[in-house]
This record gives sequence, structure tokens and C-alpha cells, in this order.
Amino acid sequence: MVAEAGDTGILPRQGRVTIADIARDIGVNPSTVSRALSNPSRVSPETRELVSRAAERMGYVVNHTARNLRTGRTNIILVAAPSSENRSISPVVIDVLRGVFSEARKMDYGVLVRETESDVDALTRGPVSGVADGIISVSGTETVMRAGGLTPDLTGVPIISLLMDQTRRGIPSIIADEEAGFRQITDYLLTKGHRRFAYVVGPGMASEHDQPRYRGMCDRLSEELGAPAPVRLIAGDFDFRSGARAAEQFLMLAERPTAVACVCDAVALGFMHRVREAGLRVPGDVAVTGYDDVDFANWTDPGLTTVSQPTVEIGQAGARMLIDACLGRFDLTAQRVIMPVSLVRRESA
Repeated sequence: MVAEAGDTGILPRQGRVTIADIARDIGVNPSTVSRALSNPSRVSPETRELVSRAAERMGYVVNHTARNLRTGRTNIILVAAPSSENRSISPVVIDVLRGVFSEARKMDYGVLVRETESDVDALTRGPVSGVADGIISVSGTETVMRAGGLTPDLTGVPIISLLMDQTRRGIPSIIADEEAGFRQITDYLLTKGHRRFAYVVGPGMASEHDQPRYRGMCDRLSEELGAPAPVRLIAGDFDFRSGARAAEQFLMLAERPTAVACVCDAVALGFMHRVREAGLRVPGDVAVTGYDDVDFANWTDPGLTTVSQPTVEIGQAGARMLIDACLGRFDLTAQRVIMPVSLVRRESA
């Protein structure tokens, strides 16, 4: 019985297929195979294709442990994300993670996700060195940067922040243009004839997300009306119940605003539900808008006017930038990348 092992007839030894086996099979130097597999840009397209076909045919599996020892890299990035119990932000974070996963996969990197609570940094429970080559911090996890001196200038670990601007801490950040988003919302409501406005705050003006959104609304109102700042209603968080609490404050106002811009979609949904329970019409008596354009925004009754932010693209850009830095292709600086947003018009306003 004769077994075939490629065009050369050379049989690899039993067990794990090695780079040397592939080199013998196709008649090239092992160093050529190594370059084709680990750094394909350093060989010709023809050689790259020849090695790739042979590796696939022979069942070659990359020995990650050996490669990591040789390169000093783990080929893993760590993502610190808000806890899954934080339901209000989960749809946004999930979209960012989708982007991170897809881009990391293209670049032959694995992704390790750790949840962080608002006051306790999960990264303090174990070392990062030797576990991951770099860190992505997703919105709400700024404590990651402070825990145990885990900052890029002290550890040399590449770190990127997504959705939250951390450039003042020396950390490159990729964010959505939240201020522009609320300028768009305000401009749209103005064209609908509204002159009395309210803004529903999330956790408060100390929030990294509340500040630019509120500022965008105030600036646009000042330009158009020279008017004072809109009425602020305190939600308390980025969730449905907080929106309902803000609606209670709204219902007690002697002179109610006719347009209410909420810090996010979950808050807007809670707000709409409560004012409709009280007998008000949306948008007949009060126009309501959100921010994020999460999946349920198109399924509310009425459909929610909101702002769409490119969360998947932010995740992709963050993974690409971090992995390039881990591979030494460029040095990370405290740059701020601002991604454009777009208004989504539906029936609530």
C-alpha cells in the first residue's frame, strides 16, 4: 500500500507537521516557509501561495506556544468591557465587540474579554504581562487605566480607549462624534417648530457621555435662539427605569417643554412609556429622541428618532490600531479619532 504526500513523494514523519516537513515537501529552505507563514509580506505571492497550499494539504497547525516564545508576543488582545449586568449599555458594547472580534480574526489575533465593575477593576485580579499584548478599554471602564498603575507610560503596554475619550490621560481614543449628534437632533427639532427643550441626563454631567451631548444641544440652541440652556431632567443611569423617573419630573413641570432629547435610547424608551401612561401623545404633545440607534429603536411605538453611531466600525478601527502597535508597525500617541454619526428620523419626533 502506497501513501501519497504531495507532488514530491516525500513523506513527513508521523506526528505534528513541522516547517521542515513543509520545506522538504515543496523543495525550499525552512526559513522561507517560516517567513511565508509568520510574515507573508516578506516573500513573493507565488511562494506564499505554494507554502499555504502545502501547509493546508499536510495539516500544518501553528505552534502558538513556540511562536510566542520566539517573538515575545501572545497574539492576544484583552478587552475590558462593562459588566453584562449593565444592560443599558450592552447593545452598544456588543456591537463594538463584534467589530473587535472580526478585525482581530483577520489579523490572526485572539481576543480575551474581561468584565469590569464600575468601582472594581477586574484586571487587578491577575497580571496582564504574558497574558495579552495590549488592552482595549470600552466605554465605562476608565478605572482600568488607574488600577495598579496600569497606564501606558508606566508599563509600556499598548492601550486604546473606545467610545470614551481618554486622551487627557495619554491614551489614544476612538469615539463617536456625540456633540455633533446632539447638534443634529436639536437642529431637526428646531425645524419641527419646537422652542421649549429638555435634556434627560444619564448618570450626571460628570459622565463622559453626558457632557458632549448636552454641550452640542446647548450650543445649537444658543446659535438659533440665543436661548438659555434646556431644562435638565435627571435620569440617574442609562436604562429604562431612569427614563421613567425623568418622565415623572417632566410631568410635574408647570410649563412643559415640547421636545425632549434623551441621553440614550433606553432612557428615551422609558420616558416615552411613562408619559404615554399619563395620557400624553408622542409626538403630538411631546417629541422624544434618543441616541445610539440600538436594535429596539425601530420597534418601539412610535418608532424612536435617534442618532446612529458606527459602533462596529469603532471596534474594527480600535483592534486594527492596537494590533498594529503590538506588532511594532507604529508608536501609539494620545491621538483622538472621531467617527461621524447620523440622524435617524422616525415617528417619535
